[in-house]
Amino acid sequence: MTDLFTQPRLVAAVRFKWQNGEDTKTYDYFVPVGLELSPGEKVIVETKRGETEVDVVEIKAESEKAEKTVIRRVEAPVASETPAAAPAEDWNF
Repeated sequence: MTDLFTQPRLVAAVRFKWQNGEDTKTYDYFVPVGLELSPGEKVIVETKRGETEVDVVEIKAESEKAEKTVIRRVEAPVASETPAAAPAEDWNF
């Protein structure tokens, strides 16, 4: 029975790249409620061997293959400001 008040869970199809770099396989993971994902983003998912980073290739409305949930989105590193160089007149060699 479907609950009319429960939002359907979206599914992210994610691509795993194997060590040889040529073989890939796609698996479906549920998207946590409130997390918006787009194809091309990187996410962390749980596998038999632990957590791993994978690429989202598609967002689906449903899947009969999804069993696990995406853990989190991989955030882009924040660009840190490099300290400004001291003026040349302050350098005493």
